[in-house]
Amino acid sequence: MKKTILLLSVILLGFMCQATYARSWDNDKEQFQAMSIKRATPNTGPETADYLTQDYMNAAKGCDDDEHLPAFLCSGVMLRGTNYSASYHSWDPSPQSQTSGGVSFSYLRKDSKYNKLAYGYVNGFVFDPFFYAPDGKYTDIDVMCSFPIDASTDNRVDKGCGEYTGHPESTTCQSQNIFTADEWYQHYVQYSRQHASECGFDTSEADEDTYNITDGFYQSILSMAKIATESFGTQNELRLATWAQGMQDTLPIEAFFYISGSSAGLSSAKNDQKDFYNNTTGNMWVPVIKITLPTSSTGNATFTYSDSDQWVLQSKRK
Repeated sequence: MKKTILLLSVILLGFMCQATYARSWDNDKEQFQAMSIKRATPNTGPETADYLTQDYMNAAKGCDDDEHLPAFLCSGVMLRGTNYSASYHSWDPSPQSQTSGGVSFSYLRKDSKYNKLAYGYVNGFVFDPFFYAPDGKYTDIDVMCSFPIDASTDNRVDKGCGEYTGHPESTTCQSQNIFTADEWYQHYVQYSRQHASECGFDTSEADEDTYNITDGFYQSILSMAKIATESFGTQNELRLATWAQGMQDTLPIEAFFYISGSSAGLSSAKNDQKDFYNNTTGNMWVPVIKITLPTSSTGNATFTYSDSDQWVLQSKRK
């Protein structure tokens, strides 16, 4: 009987710890919003472009004074390149992501910039920084790891965050006692700058008590500066935990985007906007934003809203 009570107590304690963790994350968001300027919701197109610009220019190390909340929660532009297709929805995880458990994104900020997207993508979507996501949006999407440069995560274990097949040196940075940008760079050079040998910084909520994930994420940004020329020409890579299919009503999609100068990208972004509008409850409107990536390491990305880029204008919502 005593053993049974002890076992139940352990299970209950574990449940309480998990529940407390979830509540504390929500509390952090509430506290952050209480101290920040409240963003209008739903955003207009010009407001969205302004917010993206603000988030891009915000080079914060963390989201609080104690720097225990990773910067991706409140700054930067977290984006995913996609292709429009009438056969699937761009915001749903691909079959490969459903199998692996991870979805690849890139993180664009004034100290984390590049001049092209993965695979030459010219359109896609942007997630709100989770602390700025409107109420009711699903933000329990773990940002599991961050690679300073594309890491071919399709060939890695642990949802794309772990070892590249056949390269034991490519497991997570912190597990190899690599904690700083200098140490990451030494490791990268030691293995001849092979992306298959690159380690990624663990930023998972699940490991918050094991590693300083706020500093880990910031070190991944600082690592880009160690290989500035290379990283400007090849984007970084984040792995987010795969979410369920059909979550268009609650995903924190801030914008669909296209890359400046791409007519194909604009067409795809407008089709994504149309698809989203037609498949969300109440015909949710999300703007199409033009992103102009920097052409030099001293330049900056810009974000522009134009009525002419929209499949449907916000004023035409049903």
